[in-house]
Amino acid sequence: MKKEQLFTEKADNGYVVCFAEACKLREQCLRWIVGQHMPVTKQVCMAVNPHQDGVATDHCQMMRKMQKVKMARGMRHIFSDEMPRRIEKIIRAALIARYGRSYYFEYRKGAKLIQPSMQEDIREVFRHYGWSEKVEFDEYIDDYEW
Repeated sequence: MKKEQLFTEKADNGYVVCFAEACKLREQCLRWIVGQHMPVTKQVCMAVNPHQDGVATDHCQMMRKMQKVKMARGMRHIFSDEMPRRIEKIIRAALIARYGRSYYFEYRKGAKLIQPSMQEDIREVFRHYGWSEKVEFDEYIDDYEW
């Protein structure tokens, strides 16, 4: 899929966009670029509030970099055969408590991509409960951090 088609699809499907003309970061921000691909048939959209403190500044919390990162997809094989069952149960329960049951299973089956910061959080849960071996996800893809 071409970038322009992807951005138009995101704009048409409820992605939060930005129209802050004065923002210095706009050319590098996914929210701005997706907003520029808003279909003319779309009458209403979700947008960043330009009056909120910090918006359109060098430290805008709503800014999403126009850069692909290494996203993980799926956690079906995240638990090693060598891992004791009691540790696996504790870690699984901790992940469900942290992300919620529905989201945990969406991440597990690969329906939702796992951002790099969340990958590290998941690895930290494993370390916290005593698992020092490498934690690998089912697959990795390069995608934008929407």
